[in-house]
Amino acid sequence: MMRYTIIFAKRVDAQLLKHVEFLARVSIPAAKAFRAEFADLLIQLAENPFQFPAETDPNLPDGVYRKALFAKRYKALFMVDGSNIYLDAVVDCRQDTKALYAQFN
Repeated sequence: MMRYTIIFAKRVDAQLLKHVEFLARVSIPAAKAFRAEFADLLIQLAENPFQFPAETDPNLPDGVYRKALFAKRYKALFMVDGSNIYLDAVVDCRQDTKALYAQFN
């Protein structure tokens, strides 16, 4: 079975930190669950990124991104190119992401 290499965009580190800091202020167990679910997601992505559906947000280029939902309300946006997965964003689905997505076009 092919394993994929995950390449993180620079902004992903800051996004993850922001989400974990927010959750930790509300609930330490929620922050730990977020971290654990994200770690599990990375394993799933490396094994088979095509198990996740295409992203259909009208603010993103059509047919480029896939999405992986985790921790109840977070979404990882990525694209697959050969054996590489480019993880471009981790967003809170409750927030308006139009401004973030504008830089993807």
